[in-house]
Amino acid sequence: MINWINFLHFYQPPNSSVQEVQKITTECYQPWADFLDCRRDLHVTINFTACLAQALAQIGQQKLLNRFAKAAARGQIEFFDSAAFHPILPLMPKDEINRQICINRDINQKLFGHAYQPQGFYLPEMAYDYGTAQIIKKHGYQYIILDQIAFDGTLSTKIDGQLKYKIKNIGLGVIFRQRAMSRSLVPQTIEQQIIGKEKNEEQNLITATDGELYGHHYLDWLPIYERLLARKSIRTMTIAEYWQKLSAEKTVAPKKCSWESTQAELKKGQPYILWQNPKNKIQKYLWQLTYLALDLVNGRPNDSNHYAARLHLERGLASCTFWWASKKDFQLFSAIAWHPEMVEKGARDLLNAIRSLEKVSKAEKIKAEKKFTKIRELIWTTHWQ
Repeated sequence: MINWINFLHFYQPPNSSVQEVQKITTECYQPWADFLDCRRDLHVTINFTACLAQALAQIGQQKLLNRFAKAAARGQIEFFDSAAFHPILPLMPKDEINRQICINRDINQKLFGHAYQPQGFYLPEMAYDYGTAQIIKKHGYQYIILDQIAFDGTLSTKIDGQLKYKIKNIGLGVIFRQRAMSRSLVPQTIEQQIIGKEKNEEQNLITATDGELYGHHYLDWLPIYERLLARKSIRTMTIAEYWQKLSAEKTVAPKKCSWESTQAELKKGQPYILWQNPKNKIQKYLWQLTYLALDLVNGRPNDSNHYAARLHLERGLASCTFWWASKKDFQLFSAIAWHPEMVEKGARDLLNAIRSLEKVSKAEKIKAEKKFTKIRELIWTTHWQ
């Protein structure tokens, strides 16, 4: 018997256009709701980042969110919590981590109702460190999901899927996804590489991907998924169902990493290099502007324009602002991570967060303007070269 534990991360950047969200809703979120309605034997774990759930509600898709809530009430879906606006949590101050966790829970409980009872937590980009895990545990979550490289810094160690791993000195549970399989159209890979080679003992497949893999990136996923569900040798499970059946426990000390980290990067002590590369001048100035904005906005909670400043700040903190400046070539898996408009849009939100504040000196605002001007110059000089 194969237990397939599939995790879907649904997210769109908080500064996405209405047209972009509508397009992906048609391609991905609507088909998933239909699929869950039709196949009541399908179990899956889903994280809706709150900025996406909010965007869906704002474009008139509350009924769609209600359908996912009903699937959760039926036991088909396990919801995972996250940070509301998708920042790289280990690179955030503690108070910002706490704030984004609380905002995510509040928004999603409002939009999904009583069915939203998350026990698990998804770190954006699976970017992990020990300090963030401590905060997550204090918020009452039972487990997180990480990439397999977090286990010991390599991709070669076989992780025992029959063990309930818990983080040393914290007690927070951790599930490790299988990277190679997750970096594919997962149902197709299972059909091609696993079916017909089943072992006599129970086998656990743990996969985790962007939910938009289905429908937005791969169009013809549904027939393959349905064929797998029709097989008696495959059982789909939520992470909670999988976790509950485990008995033997083992402590583990996960490494700092993300779900894109390489062994070489971890050896160099660069677990988040995609978003914070010391050799990347654009990212260098982005982080200078980021920490300036965090300090000025969060340090002035009584400013008359604090709410507006927070809205801009939250959009600018999204991981996409930094990821699209990385210029990393993912070769066959995806395109080069370079999108000058997205980087500039995120940087402008960080700048506008500071511009919005009333109780900030002209000197601080001019400092922010200069950093933004430098970022913009670097973006477009890099692009046209």
